Amino acid sequence: MRTRPNATSREIPLRERLAALSAPCPMHPSAHRIEAAVIEWARRTGLDADPAQGVHRLAGRAFARHDTGTATLFARWLTLLTRLRREPAALPGVLAVAGGGEPGPAPVERAFADLWGTCAPAMGDGWRERFVAGLAVPDAAGFGRRLLDLAEPCLGVEVPAPLQESRRWRATTEAGGDVVTWCDALLTGHLPVPATRTAETSGRAEHALVIDRVVERMEELWSAARALPPLVGRHDLGLDASREVIQVACAFLTIPRAYLEGLLESRRYRHLE
Repeated sequence: MRTRPNATSREIPLRERLAALSAPCPMHPSAHRIEAAVIEWARRTGLDADPAQGVHRLAGRAFARHDTGTATLFARWLTLLTRLRREPAALPGVLAVAGGGEPGPAPVERAFADLWGTCAPAMGDGWRERFVAGLAVPDAAGFGRRLLDLAEPCLGVEVPAPLQESRRWRATTEAGGDVVTWCDALLTGHLPVPATRTAETSGRAEHALVIDRVVERMEELWSAARALPPLVGRHDLGLDASREVIQVACAFLTIPRAYLEGLLESRRYRHLE
């Protein structure tokens, strides 16, 4: 973390506190096509598609160097998961679809069935079980991890179980998931209430504490991610498979980075720049 003389960390702009923000985050050249495709899909499945949600920009940054289809698929999943958080009563129907049942009339179920039918058949039992288990625990802290789990089907890659279960891989996904979850909480205004709320942890002070946590976890994410290439090399996956796995690891950095950029774009947090 970079510092300024005679300045506390909270007085320093977020871009200066995080090395990850030192260079501009690239945007997918077809972001407008991603937006149009998500709106069309949401209307077809019955979901609300509000361009102001900016899912196309999040996806466009997270998968800026990939094809439009990859970024669009992620944007559709992001639209669905955001809607599912607003309608937790739809979760049992979604889980039933994941288990092989037919979707009911609820738009969330139909949208999930569409995405599940696109992604799940190409993935192994390990990924399907992991993703469904994550859905079945709809706590706020799990939102970021669910998005990171989607990097594999969006990229068409399944990371081998020994890598998934390694300490360094888990450290990367847990830190990245936390950054996404906290940034999303700041953007939506749905911050968890501290167990012992005091005058010092209310209002802007409470937001400052969350931003401090985002900074800490982003630095921890980059430290953990630096250990992944040698870890992948030791598993002797072969050149092509190793490259694919590294693409997933890179997504663990770009997805949180996309959320950080979204945070800085938000009118509520422009003072952080």
